[in-house]
Amino acid sequence: MKKYLILIVLTLCALSAEAQKEQICKVREQNSKRKPLDKVQVIFEDAPAAVSQSDGTVRLLFQSRKAGEWTFKLDIKRSGYELVNEKEVEKVKLSADGEFGVDIILARVGVVDSVKAIYYGVSNKSLKAGFEREKNKLRQERDAARLSTEQHAERLEQLNTEYENQKKNLDELSEKFARVNFDDVDSVYQHALERFKAGEVRQAIDILEAIDPAKRTEKIIKEQKRIHTAKAELDAQQVALDKEKRQQIANLHLLADMYSATFDPAKAESQYDQMLRLDSTDLEILQDAAEFYKNNHRYDKALRTYPLVIAHPKAEDWQVANAYGNMGEMHTAIGSLPAALDAYTNAFERYEKMYRIDPKHSFNKNNLAISYAKLGAMHTALGNLPKALTFFEAYNRLEKELHEAYPTTVEFKDGLASSYEKLGSTHTTLGNLPKALTFFEERSTLVEELHEAYPQNVDFKNGLAISYQYLGFTHTALGNLPMALTFYEQYNRLEKELHEAYPQNVEFKDGLASSYSQIGETHTALGNLPMALTFFENFNHLMKELHEVYPQNVNFKNGLAISYSQLGGTHTVLGNLPKALTFFEQYNKLEKELHEAYPQNVEFKLNFGWSNQFLGNTHTSLGDLDKALEFYKKMNKLFEEQHEAYPQNVDFKNGLALSYGKLGSTHSALGNLPKALTFFEEYNRLEKELHEAYPQNVDFKNGLAISYAKLAQFARDHLKDNSKAKNYFQQAEKLWAELVRDAPEVVQYKRFLEIVKKYLDELD
Repeated sequence: MKKYLILIVLTLCALSAEAQKEQICKVREQNSKRKPLDKVQVIFEDAPAAVSQSDGTVRLLFQSRKAGEWTFKLDIKRSGYELVNEKEVEKVKLSADGEFGVDIILARVGVVDSVKAIYYGVSNKSLKAGFEREKNKLRQERDAARLSTEQHAERLEQLNTEYENQKKNLDELSEKFARVNFDDVDSVYQHALERFKAGEVRQAIDILEAIDPAKRTEKIIKEQKRIHTAKAELDAQQVALDKEKRQQIANLHLLADMYSATFDPAKAESQYDQMLRLDSTDLEILQDAAEFYKNNHRYDKALRTYPLVIAHPKAEDWQVANAYGNMGEMHTAIGSLPAALDAYTNAFERYEKMYRIDPKHSFNKNNLAISYAKLGAMHTALGNLPKALTFFEAYNRLEKELHEAYPTTVEFKDGLASSYEKLGSTHTTLGNLPKALTFFEERSTLVEELHEAYPQNVDFKNGLAISYQYLGFTHTALGNLPMALTFYEQYNRLEKELHEAYPQNVEFKDGLASSYSQIGETHTALGNLPMALTFFENFNHLMKELHEVYPQNVNFKNGLAISYSQLGGTHTVLGNLPKALTFFEQYNKLEKELHEAYPQNVEFKLNFGWSNQFLGNTHTSLGDLDKALEFYKKMNKLFEEQHEAYPQNVDFKNGLALSYGKLGSTHSALGNLPKALTFFEEYNRLEKELHEAYPQNVDFKNGLAISYAKLAQFARDHLKDNSKAKNYFQQAEKLWAELVRDAPEVVQYKRFLEIVKKYLDELD
């Protein structure tokens, strides 16, 4: 009997050991000569929380994962410390030998940021110096008559473009350098990076150039190929060479990064070009090169490289899905929306497959959620709002499940907040403002909690600021202008604090500019025009600075254009028509340049259409109807093209409707009455379709009311048909009465209602 009991116990122990996969992990402090850290709580998916011991060891017991399967980080924390190698531990494959495969590296809170600031200063200074050096070379070539003035201007513009592209990468580059752990790199890498940190950039490059990592990598790859034929007896050498190759590729990356930091993007790019020439079959090289090309806006090369990643036999499903997602981002950036939709759909199909196979993986669920968000954004851009809403609802559902399952994981909480924003924005366009407000309030609550928990995290602070902006938008649409102003002022306060704390951060400066714009719009609606003008001037001042420093950044150029439109609008109301015309001409000029440079970008085409409308309005007010008609025709042509290309897009349809209204008014004033009536009827038809499709959208309801009023005035003044005029006025009266009831704070609706009632009284 005792013998059987022993066998049962041994069997149970064996089954228990097989059920739980133990992995030994080490926790160390960054740049400490491998000093272990204790008392660090480590949580990975499918394993109970574990705490590091005095020697830094953490024993992770995985309940159902096996060797070769992936696990995903949920939380790693110790008071007073922050995780350094987030990217490396985010997703780890379990090993067969019980070794976790990657150590966890922490640093004291603030260390990474302080070191990052040093690297940023060195990189920024070096980049500027390199830029000035190249400008001087160009100047000397021009002065020596080796370049014509025209050639010099063209080369200088190219130089400015390259400089701005490199400038954008400095923050990411500094973050990357600050997170390097010198305990885990070779002496050459450490020595070069230390020299760079000390500001001795040329010496750092000399160190790396002296060893010629590209040449060494070439030799290693050649040696690898030779070894491959005798792999059975040379496995040990292969392992050593793999390690050395990774190190040389790391050195090559570092050299490329330093070239970028010294404003030598061509040399940086050549390193990756060289790597691909050396071996375009290595998955790691392909991924690194594609990412470099993408981040440096070499979209043509990136779009050639990502398909090689997708087709690679060793690429896993998540790598293929990520590659498609990156291609979608690039197609979106260059305005190729159908191609972007195809790429995002391919990414979605792979994430969905991974999720179906293992729905418990937070990695799979989160990536599927994000792919829903991407598809929603694409269908929004294409005007398929009901379909977009379906994707955003799925995005919200998955993010809600992740947040409920892992309430302490900030990434999932932040993702849930983002999903509420998408739902709010879509319901705003659909005209469901109370529902939109609920979603924006949900988002605001979550980001407030994140900001309170992590007050030093600038992303959460900026997210809170943006949540106030969305609440301001919604209360504006609902007619609650004083409340909207309060939210915009909170938005402005936070963005001002962020800009003052980080004056070099262009996102915060852009956010501050946007807050001035929103406050100006609200004061305009409240009738405080001098105050509105001050805020619009602040908006214009900041956008001018951003555009001057980053002339190739299309968003800043577009923002500057919009600031001119707001200044023009305010001076119009103040009666300064010549000044207003000057601002509208600047608005039109910039939007025309953007549209011509990026003809596929729908936003720029849309804004170009509006700029023609404003010029038409101003010339109408100045009495030049023929000139006004020219601009309204341009507006009509642009919106007609966009409406035909994207018939579901409500912005294009609404723009087309308004252009018909403008053409009708102008032809009426010029005495072309049959033509005017045709345009007014088209205006009314399109606005009726928009209102019927989105009955809660206040803009479309107001547009329909105006179109009825236009028809009524035409019937009264030109057709002398008071019966028809009365019918149209009554239709307009009904719509404006509903708008006044639902948004009593909007003075425009009240004024229109009073006017139409007066006209009806005159007809009785």
